[in-house]
Amino acid sequence: MNLRLKYLPKMKILNFLLTFIYPKTCMSCNTLLNYNTKIELCDNCAKDFNPYRGNRCITCDRPIDNTGECSICKSEKIYFEKGYCVYPYAGAVRNTILNFKFKNMALYYTYLGSKMTEYYFEYIMESYDYITAVPIHKKKLKVRGYNQAELLAEYISEQINIPYCTILKRTVNTKPQNALSKKERVTNIKNAFSLIDNIDIKNKSILIVDDIFTTGTTINECCKVLKKADAFKVDFLSLSAKIETK
Repeated sequence: MNLRLKYLPKMKILNFLLTFIYPKTCMSCNTLLNYNTKIELCDNCAKDFNPYRGNRCITCDRPIDNTGECSICKSEKIYFEKGYCVYPYAGAVRNTILNFKFKNMALYYTYLGSKMTEYYFEYIMESYDYITAVPIHKKKLKVRGYNQAELLAEYISEQINIPYCTILKRTVNTKPQNALSKKERVTNIKNAFSLIDNIDIKNKSILIVDDIFTTGTTINECCKVLKKADAFKVDFLSLSAKIETK
């Protein structure tokens, strides 16, 4: 008899006990999963983590209805050269990011970072001097315990063999951007970032990482600081981006 078949009943019992003692749940909807599930997503939520095949802005990469540039990249002064966004900020992706960010699910960074790494190898493959992250204010860091963008950036850095470097600091503890209008976002985030002390990025190429790209004001303000410090090129990589519809 095949040894695997012989021990299958015992394996099922062990799997049941492990699932009961150490429950594994979907990162998005918290559905209880089989202990041997390779990824922490239920089948239904995993569908939202498939590559997006629709139209994208040619500058910031956000999903859009039409072709060419989104309305923001057309109308605003942009300080990044090229943006890359892995998923639309919707459905299971949105739920997972919110859990990762606000519900102490820091360990999600390995799966989410791996998906961003896959996107890098498939669509970016640029050479950068440094990878960095959008910083959060020290007061928010104290409450949350971690900067989710930094966890993602450090993971990606290790996978693609480009050094991670802390370059920016958040000097103003701003209001949450998601509750503000577009105009309020710009005012809220203005002058909220600066370079850390004793950092020289002149003529350096930098990839800055974040988890959500909505109106782009936060990323753009970070890139503005980097470009004013004479960085040669600044691109960004975001785990998700809000869809722009007409």
